[in-house]
Amino acid sequence: MKDTLPDKTIILIILCTILLVFSFIFLFKPTNYQIEPSIQWKDSSMTNMQEINS
Repeated sequence: MKDTLPDKTIILIILCTILLVFSFIFLFKPTNYQIEPSIQWKDSSMTNMQEINS
């Protein structure tokens, strides 16, 4: 019968696997993704109000 691995080794392997998966996720995440500001509509309405008042 084969010897089993100690618990510390199994836990270390699991933690390394999780770390590797998260590093791949953040490594290949697009960095130039920009979120538009949620208040942008207020700025455009102010421009429209100025046009109406002119």
